[in-house]
Amino acid sequence: MDAMASEQLDTQLAELEGRLTHDYDKVGPSSVHDLVQRERARFEGARIHVYVPILVERAVRTTLADSAGKLT
Repeated sequence: MDAMASEQLDTQLAELEGRLTHDYDKVGPSSVHDLVQRERARFEGARIHVYVPILVERAVRTTLADSAGKLT
C-alpha cells in the first residue's frame, strides 16, 4: 500500500474509533482502539484496502454488541 493510501486508511479508522467511542460510551477509548487495531491487523495483507474500514467497523460493532449483551 502506498503512503497516501495508508494515511487515508489511518484517517478513516481514527474517525471510526471516534464514532465507536461515542456510540459505546461505556467502553473505554483504549478498549475501542485495541479492537480496531486488532481487526485492522487481520486485513494487513489485503490487496484492496477500500473496504477495510467498513469490515473493521462491522467486526468491532459485533464484538461490542456481543459484550454488551453478556453484561445485561
